[in-house]
Amino acid sequence: MKDRQPKSEELRHVVQQFAISGELKEVRSLQRGHIHDTFVSTWSERGRDVRFLHQRMNDKVFHDIPAVMHNIETVSKHLRKKMAGNRTLDGFRVLDLVNTNEDRSYLVGDAGQWRTYWFIENTTTFDQCSGTKQAFEAARAFGWFQSQLADLDASNLRETLPKFFSTPYRLQQFQDALNEDPRNRAKDCAEDIKFATARSEMAFVIDRMLQSGEIPTRTVHGDTKLNNVLFCDRTGRAECIVDLDTCMPGYSLYDFGDLVRFTAATSDEDERDLSKVGTDLNLYRAIVDGYLDGTNGTLSKVEVELMPFAARLVTYTIGLRFLADHLAGDVYFKVSRENHNLDRARVQFRMVARMEELADAMAVEAR
Repeated sequence: MKDRQPKSEELRHVVQQFAISGELKEVRSLQRGHIHDTFVSTWSERGRDVRFLHQRMNDKVFHDIPAVMHNIETVSKHLRKKMAGNRTLDGFRVLDLVNTNEDRSYLVGDAGQWRTYWFIENTTTFDQCSGTKQAFEAARAFGWFQSQLADLDASNLRETLPKFFSTPYRLQQFQDALNEDPRNRAKDCAEDIKFATARSEMAFVIDRMLQSGEIPTRTVHGDTKLNNVLFCDRTGRAECIVDLDTCMPGYSLYDFGDLVRFTAATSDEDERDLSKVGTDLNLYRAIVDGYLDGTNGTLSKVEVELMPFAARLVTYTIGLRFLADHLAGDVYFKVSRENHNLDRARVQFRMVARMEELADAMAVEAR
C-alpha cells in the first residue's frame, strides 16, 4: 500500500473501476478506523444520490489481501444465501461488496488494493457504550452473526493473521520479549510480569478443548468492538456488523470475550488511575443476554458455561500483547507517551483481577 494519500484524480479513477451505475459527483475521505484508508463516493442515479464506501487496504497489516478478500466473500455469500433474497434477516443487514468492472471482488492498481461496499445510510457507530440497551444490541448483533455462520465450514476460510486468537502464542511472544528485554524494561515492571506469569496456565485451556473436540472450531468475527456495529439512527437497534477483515477459524467465545473487554470496561484502555478500572456488571449482564439471544441456541452448554472465563482469557491475552510490546520496545502498537503500552497492560490485568473477584456474579448458566 502507498503511504501517501491518493490525489483527487486517482480517487476518481479508482472508484470508476467498480461496477457502479450513474454519474460520479464526488469522492471524499472518511475518518474511520486506524488500519485502512476509507473514502465515500456519491453518484447521481435517476435523479437521486447513492453512496458507496471505498477502502484502500493496508497490506502492511494484512500481508495476504487475496486471503482476506476470500474470507469476506465466503462469509458474505453465506449470509446472503441465508437471507434468500430478502433485504434483511431478523432485522439485520449484510455488508455488500461491489465487484469491479472485471467482476472481481477487489481492485489491484497503482494506488494500492481497493474494495468497495454499498454505503448503509442512516446508521451510526459509537466508540463508547451509552448503556445496557446499546450493549445488549451490540451483543445480539455479534451473536446473530455467529449463529448465521454456525453451519459454515470454518475450514473453508484462510488464516489471514496466523495464530491471531491463540493465547499460547501470545504467551510465547511475551516470554520471548521478557527473555530478550532489549530496552532493559523488565526491572521496572516486575509485578506486572509476576501477574502474567502466575496465570500462564489459563492460556492453554481453550486450545486444549479445541484439540479434544470439547468445543468446536467456528467462524469468528475477531474484532468485536462496539464501533464495528452500525446502529439505526431511528430505532437505536443494531443493524449491521462491519469490518470482516479478521473473520477466520477460531473459537466463538473470543468474540464474546473481546466484546466484554471493550464494551463493559469502566475506564479507558490506557487509564493510569487503576482505581477506575474494572468491568461494569450491568453492561456485562446485558452483553451476556444479548449474545445468548443472538446466538439463539447455537452455542453448546460448555461454551455457554465458559463465557465468563472467555472474558477473562481474552482480556489477559490482550494484556500479554501490550506487556510484550512494552518489553520489546513498542514495536507494534502506536504509543504517544512513555510507558504507554505498560499502562495499557496494567489496565487489562486489573480488569482480569476484578473479573476473578466477581467470578460468582459473572457466572452464566445454559438456557
